[in-house]
Amino acid sequence: MGICSTKFVFLLFLLSAIPIAYLISLELATPPTHVYQYHSSGWFRECAKWDHLNSRFLVSFLEGGVAQLSLPKGSEGDDSTVTVLEELTLIKDVDLAGNGSLGIVVDHQRNRLLVVSTDVIGKNYAALAAYDLSTWQRLFLTHLSGP
Repeated sequence: MGICSTKFVFLLFLLSAIPIAYLISLELATPPTHVYQYHSSGWFRECAKWDHLNSRFLVSFLEGGVAQLSLPKGSEGDDSTVTVLEELTLIKDVDLAGNGSLGIVVDHQRNRLLVVSTDVIGKNYAALAAYDLSTWQRLFLTHLSGP
């Protein structure tokens, strides 16, 4: 009797179908809390932070840049509906073109957003940039890589 008999393959298929069916049922189930969804305009979003003073999510892109997802007025307490948020690109810095925005931190004390940018593939470039949270003007850009 071979290890790849028909019964073994069928049993393996059945055992792998059970966790997949469970994951699908979790995805299709109604969530117990309020859910915010959004459809991104890009391929991959690296980091998301909640800006509680402005009621918005700030999201960094793997392809470089930062967007905001603003909550509609009055949607904070409504648990009965699923809200689809619109992504609005705020930062697309030409000095950081070709580099990914891999991390963001909201600094409310100084009213700024800190963004870490790096060359994801070649790992030849790294920088830290700060942007004003109100005007989105760049405050500084510090190169962290070599000469």
